[in-house]
Amino acid sequence: MKASIVTLGCKVNQYESTAMTEMLREAGYEMTIPENVDVVVLNTCAVTGRAESEALSLLRRLRRQNPDAKVVGVGCLAQVNPGKMAGLADLVLGQKEKSALPEHLGLPSGSTLVSPPSLASGDMGDPRPARTRALHKIQDGCDASCAYCAVPMARGPSRSHPPGRVVAGLGRYMDMGVGEVVLTGVHLGLWGRDLGGGLNLSDLLSEMDRYLSNRPDPVRVRLSSLEPLEVPLAAEGLRKYAWLAPHLHSPLQSCSDKILERMRRPYRQARAGEVLTGLRRDIPDLNLGTDLLVGFPGETDEDFEITFEAAAALPLGYMHVFPFSPRPGTRAATLPDQVPPGVKRSRVARLKKLDRRKREAFLASQEGRTRQALVENTPHRSGRRKVLTDNYLAALLPEGVAAAPGEMVEVVLSGPLNEWGLAEARL
Repeated sequence: MKASIVTLGCKVNQYESTAMTEMLREAGYEMTIPENVDVVVLNTCAVTGRAESEALSLLRRLRRQNPDAKVVGVGCLAQVNPGKMAGLADLVLGQKEKSALPEHLGLPSGSTLVSPPSLASGDMGDPRPARTRALHKIQDGCDASCAYCAVPMARGPSRSHPPGRVVAGLGRYMDMGVGEVVLTGVHLGLWGRDLGGGLNLSDLLSEMDRYLSNRPDPVRVRLSSLEPLEVPLAAEGLRKYAWLAPHLHSPLQSCSDKILERMRRPYRQARAGEVLTGLRRDIPDLNLGTDLLVGFPGETDEDFEITFEAAAALPLGYMHVFPFSPRPGTRAATLPDQVPPGVKRSRVARLKKLDRRKREAFLASQEGRTRQALVENTPHRSGRRKVLTDNYLAALLPEGVAAAPGEMVEVVLSGPLNEWGLAEARL
């Protein structure tokens, strides 16, 4: 029996797809590409209306490519809108149900199993990574109420893995020889709040440091994403723990206070900018990234210019820029003053040009520096080996350089960005 899993969305989805892959392998399935298979699973995202449309379109394509396969829809869209998937998939499983995927494959076509998200939803344990970097999910769910987001509906309230489990998982990945572990969560900065005793992410990093200080050659650990006002929870660790990668992603979404208020974001730009600027000042080699959501309802030309100028002034190393796409069921989908598509496209294009300049500028600040870099598992399409530095710069090694996947090497960086948007590196 052959099976394939296709993943959309965030690092948490990637982690959970890895866990489902392991489940299917243990159940006797051969995992392969999604063509001519017996089972094809689509792990979906529902963060925006565009993500929903992409999932449904991909589901149709997977059906056409695998007419005799059992097509299974799982994940966030399956949780928040199972009815839309039911007409396209043979089996629809919500967040909790996908953790028992092999057992559910025997259900008749047309079955839909979706339970309300709860503290136990979707707990899959620690999967064996298929790559040199492991995603280590330590938190799930979200207690926020951002106007554009369906994540609380899809994943329920915030819940945290206990510190002992997080550290034990880290140890298992080290024993497997993984070069880098990425701590992931839907709302990582909420880690610990549901565990009692006043625990927070700073406490977890201290616990990890105690463990790693007794291990030879500690693994490199990277934080996936922290909300702007939660950055201080990791600031001390980023300054003093050598095993913690000097990189942080913090989603601003907008730099206009008016739009932040409409988005129901719990901060204003002055404070967020102060936090991020202070962290970069203290750690000059830190690569600081952000998300910007363009064209939120009510965003005027003036609001956009405020965002553009603020983003240009911030010490960012890169930006992920997205046009607003209404997510049915969220407050933002019904707000007045929706921004025309053409205006959104123009604004996105301007910010993407700024993003390119930010990437070039950060690379220039690292020119000639020696950085620790992890050799990635799959060769780049250029035929050369791709590496990822501790401060999140992707680079290509010279042609013919022998470096094993998963090996940690010292590289010297040079720019400008090449035709693939990557840095050049030499050993």
